[in-house]
Amino acid sequence: MAAVVTPPGSLALTIPAVANMMQRWNYREGWGLGARGQGIVAPIQATERCPKAGIGHGEEPYDNGLAASPPPPRQPSAEDQKWHEWQKLSRALLLEQECCDKIISALRDMMLGGDESAETANALAVMVRSKKVFFQRKRKPGTWKAALPPSVTRYVVDHVITPAMAVDAGEWEPLWDPGCRHWLRPLIPIVGHLPRSLYGVVESKIANRGYGVVSPWKEYLDPTLWDVFSRRHVVPKLARLVRELRVTPPKQVDPSFRTVMLWAPLLSAQDMVSILEGESFFDKWKGALRHWLLAARPSLAETTAWCNGWKNLFAPELLADQSVLKRLEEGLAMVDRAAALL
Repeated sequence: MAAVVTPPGSLALTIPAVANMMQRWNYREGWGLGARGQGIVAPIQATERCPKAGIGHGEEPYDNGLAASPPPPRQPSAEDQKWHEWQKLSRALLLEQECCDKIISALRDMMLGGDESAETANALAVMVRSKKVFFQRKRKPGTWKAALPPSVTRYVVDHVITPAMAVDAGEWEPLWDPGCRHWLRPLIPIVGHLPRSLYGVVESKIANRGYGVVSPWKEYLDPTLWDVFSRRHVVPKLARLVRELRVTPPKQVDPSFRTVMLWAPLLSAQDMVSILEGESFFDKWKGALRHWLLAARPSLAETTAWCNGWKNLFAPELLADQSVLKRLEEGLAMVDRAAALL
């Protein structure tokens, strides 16, 4: 037998005393309250919420164009950190073996090509013997290079690796091999950085390239050359993006700041702060916020979300700078003052 469903507005849904009172007041079942029966009939449905959730839990975020993309990764656990460290160590050790094998192959090719010098023969013999290092337990990166005689290392770098690299650098196409996986990276364990004599060739090929091509060179160039390159090419690029950036609350349309923050780790935090201050970013940002507060009188929740959205775009290295935090907090203080006047 089907269950009987009591329709909304039925007096059967209340106690007899209330039902009698409503009948005396000419209440008609199924109608709403009010002179014209305009009140609601169906009861308000309760929405179940998380008992520990705060106000705004589950609400759609403001579409202000500042959502983190991709969302920030979760804080790695101690076990995750150990796993990543192990992976990093494993890659470094494997790269040393690849480096050794590549050098042995090059030396053998030289001898097959007619090189009968004692230096080449000695270098080959030393390299072959050095492979025993790879069987040591608990080997650390750098152990293999440290086991090589300095004279052999100099000979290999100057007479074997650098001439071959000069040819490879001239033929290198950054878009095909942005990480230099086929000519430079395998030899980093012994050369450390790109030979200085090849800097000009590389600079001409990467100066106007995107982040994916330029970013590996912070590791491949020695710190002095990277400083020269970044000040000549990266700093002006980011300064121009900040200078031309348009700040448009309530919704940020110009994506240039995301690009700036993508490149930010390639520079020191001090250089990035100098760019932001030199191009008056914070004055521009606060000016846009002030105009929005006065012209549109947005809600406290929306303006707070906007300020926090901008803060979340900043690279962690910049948020660690007290001068940057102070400037961002000045924006939140403006929001608080505006809210107090409403």
